[in-house]
Amino acid sequence: MRGNTFEWRDREQGSRDWRLLPAALCGWAASLATHAGFDYCVEQEGRLGMLPLVLVLTVPLLALLGLPFMRSSILRLPVGIRRVVAAWHFGIIVCVVAATACASSALTYDVLQWRDAASYAARNGESDIVTLVHTTSPAVNSNRRANDCQIDATISTITASQVTQPSMMRVRVYADRPNCGTLKQGCEYRMRGTLAVSQYGAMPLWLTDIASVERLRAPNPAFRVIDMMQQAFFEQTSRLSDQGKVLVPGLTLGILGQDYIPPDSGNGKTGTGIDSTYANLLEDAFQRSGILHLMAVSGGHLAVIATLIRTTCSFFLLPRRVTAIAIGMSYIMLSMCVFPSDSVSRALLMGLAGAGFLFLGRRTQALTALNWTTLGMLMVNPHMSRSFGFALSCAAVLGIVLFAGPLSAWLTPIMPAFIAQTMAMTIAAQLFTLPIQVLIEAELPVYSIPANLVVAPFVGFSTLAGLASLAISWILPNMGSMFANLASWGTAVMELMALNLGSGEQATIPWTGGAGGALLIILVEAVGYMVARLAGTLFFRIATPEPDLPGRRLIHNPVERVKAWGERTHNTLKTMKWNK
Repeated sequence: MRGNTFEWRDREQGSRDWRLLPAALCGWAASLATHAGFDYCVEQEGRLGMLPLVLVLTVPLLALLGLPFMRSSILRLPVGIRRVVAAWHFGIIVCVVAATACASSALTYDVLQWRDAASYAARNGESDIVTLVHTTSPAVNSNRRANDCQIDATISTITASQVTQPSMMRVRVYADRPNCGTLKQGCEYRMRGTLAVSQYGAMPLWLTDIASVERLRAPNPAFRVIDMMQQAFFEQTSRLSDQGKVLVPGLTLGILGQDYIPPDSGNGKTGTGIDSTYANLLEDAFQRSGILHLMAVSGGHLAVIATLIRTTCSFFLLPRRVTAIAIGMSYIMLSMCVFPSDSVSRALLMGLAGAGFLFLGRRTQALTALNWTTLGMLMVNPHMSRSFGFALSCAAVLGIVLFAGPLSAWLTPIMPAFIAQTMAMTIAAQLFTLPIQVLIEAELPVYSIPANLVVAPFVGFSTLAGLASLAISWILPNMGSMFANLASWGTAVMELMALNLGSGEQATIPWTGGAGGALLIILVEAVGYMVARLAGTLFFRIATPEPDLPGRRLIHNPVERVKAWGERTHNTLKTMKWNK
C-alpha cells in the first residue's frame, strides 16, 4: 500500500512543481475572507463580535484535525478512500496552514489599523491635525479635481487635540501648488491638514486641505541621485512629440508623462506642456485596446535587463555567481528608479528568487517562485490581497507559466515561431486576467490579442532605449535625448494601434460587472477549453487512422508540409537539367 500511496511523489518533477499553487490560492482566499468578515463586523457596529472571523479560522482547523482520523481503520472506510486521503493529506495540511497564516496576518493588520490613532482621528472627523509623514512615492498629478498633486506616505506620529500619538497608517496626501514641487520621495514632512477616511483607492486615509508643509529630513543620497536622473530624463522627453511625452515615461518608469510633477511646478499646466485632452484620449484608447499594461512596470522590464546582463557576462566569460549578483543588483536599482507599485514589488521578489536560483546553480522554477512570493507578500502586507494591481500581475504570470508553453507548441505548426510565442503569452495572460478586469470595468477588449501581437516587436526595443535614456540623461544629455527619440519611434507604433483599435463602439464588448461577471468569464473560458480539447482529440483521431504505427502523418502539420514542399521544389530545380 505504501508504494501505491506515495507513487505520485516519485513521479513529481521539480521543474513542474504545482503542489504549492493550491496553498497560495487558499491563503489568498482566506485573507480576502478575513478582510470581508472584519469589514462586516465593523459595519454591524460590533454586534456580532468576532464570530464570522472565528468561523473562518475554525473550519480549516477542523478539516486539519479530521483528516488523520479518516485514515484510521476504525471508520472502516474503503481502502481506496483511505489511500486518496493519505495521498492528499499532507497537501491539504499545507493549504490549511497557509490559509490560517494569511488569515491571522490579515486579522492582525485590520485590528491594528482600526485601533490606530490616525484611523480613530479620521473616523471622528478631526479637521485640524498635525502629522509627521514619510513619503513612499514620487508626487504625481492628482486624481481629484480639488487638488493639484498627490503623494503616498506613511504616518509616523499624529497630533490631534494637543495630544501626540504614534501611528503607522498609510495615507494619500493631496496638496496644491506651490507645495507640489517640494514633495519628494523618501523625505519626512510635518503637515497640517484634515484627515479623512478615503472614498476610493488603495490607501485607507486621505490627508487634504493642507495648510502647511515643512520638510524635516531630506531624502538619502540614493533617492537624491534617482530624483536627479528622473528630472533629467523628463527634461529630454519634454522635447519629443506629444505621444513621446506621454508614452516614453510610461513605458520606462510606469508613470505617464501628463502625471509628472516638475520641481518648479507653479503654473496651472502640466510640467511637459502636454495637451490634457489628447493625453486622456490616448490613455482611454490604450485601455480599450487592451495594451494599457505596457504603461506599467512589471516582470517584462526585469526580463529585458536580465537578458542584457546575461549576454554581457557570457561575452566576458564571467562566473555564474558573478552574473547572478549583477542581475540581482540591477533588479534592485531598477525597482528604485521606477514608480513604486504592487506589481513592481512582486516582480522584484520573483526576480531576486530567480537570481538566487542562478547563484546556487539550480534551475529556475517560476511557478514555485510565484507561489512563495504571493504567500510571503500576503503575510507581510495583508492589504495586498485586495489590490487589483497585485492580482492582475500574479494572474498574468500564472497564466504565462501554466499555458504559454502548451499554447506555443499548439500554435507553432500553423504559424511562425515568433508569432506563436507572442500570441501564446498574450492569450495565456488574458485568460487569467479577464475575470479580474471585469471586476474593475464591465467590458471586454475585442482587439487585445492583435494589438499586443503588433506592438510586441517594439516593446523590448523601446524599453531598452528608454532605460538607456534614463541612465545617461543626467550625464550626457545629448545622448539621452537620442535614446529618448529611439524609444518614441516604438511608442509611435503603440499610439497608432491604440487610436485605431481602441476608438469606436466596436472596440469593447459590454459585460456583466461584479462577481457574477467574473464567474461568467470563468465559465465561458472553461467551456471553451473543453471544446478546444475535444476538437483537438477528434482532429487527431481523424488525421491519424493508424494510431499503432510510430510517428505521425504529415497532414497533421501544415507548416511542415509547406516547408517540405519548398525544400523539394528547390532541390528539384537545382538538380534539373535544362535542354538547350
